Amino acid sequence: MDQLELTGNEKATERIPLPKKSLTTEFIVGLFSAVVLIALMYEIIWLAGARFFDSGTYEIKAEFSDISGLKKGASVEIAGVKVGEVVGLEFKDPMAVVIMRINNSVKIRSDDIFAVRTKGIIGDRYVKISRGSSDEFIPPGGTVFETESIVDFEDLIGKFLHRLDSDNNKD
Repeated sequence: MDQLELTGNEKATERIPLPKKSLTTEFIVGLFSAVVLIALMYEIIWLAGARFFDSGTYEIKAEFSDISGLKKGASVEIAGVKVGEVVGLEFKDPMAVVIMRINNSVKIRSDDIFAVRTKGIIGDRYVKISRGSSDEFIPPGGTVFETESIVDFEDLIGKFLHRLDSDNNKD
């Protein structure tokens, strides 16, 4: 045990024991700090959308003339099964470019057709892939040009009403 020896003008010449430093308190504070730091780093990576630990997917692009209503995070499906998700949307005049991450277990054929569809009558938009039969595959980072744009019922109804109105005005 450490002791303090009094010197000089002090009358007492006895040694006073000093308390031992508590290693458990320092250890707990250090461990808590490390856990908080790791959690903070994980949260920053997650919020940034980084995929440092995600090697189970690859990126592919598809060009569409119209992707009205399609959003980042929308699913990419083959035969009704989710095989990926939309991770970005860009405009490359005059086309809209959809950036998707596809599961590594799924290979995109060169003649697969990508289409923007709606789940249900007024549901969310998603990308539907109709399988082709080619033996050639689109490489990771490649672009698909075989696409079908969304059929917008509002546009169809608008055209129908306009045509109906035109026909009525002829009389």
